[in-house]
Amino acid sequence: MITFIAHFTVPPSNAAAFEELLTYVATMSNTESGVVYYGFAKSVDAADTYSVVEVYQDQDAVAAHGRTDWVNDSVPRFLGLIEGMPQIKQYVSPGAAAVASQFEGLT
Repeated sequence: MITFIAHFTVPPSNAAAFEELLTYVATMSNTESGVVYYGFAKSVDAADTYSVVEVYQDQDAVAAHGRTDWVNDSVPRFLGLIEGMPQIKQYVSPGAAAVASQFEGLT
């Protein structure tokens, strides 16, 4: 399995739009074959901080997720709602190779 845990800073003025977009993204993601879990939460300690957890069966599932039209449409909207770039950590099951993040190379 491949897991991404990402942290985002969201200005209070963008919080409602961010939550609406991430609710849509989580709903769509959780219908995809190979997605084990996709969800997000707001920090109880820092009101402007959110975390997203994405768990995929394998690299093919990560790649298929990244190729969907709705992901490609959502990423620019998402980036317009956050401050800076997401802080993303990747975790893999023993023996699994790391995969590139969809945010690599974006600034």
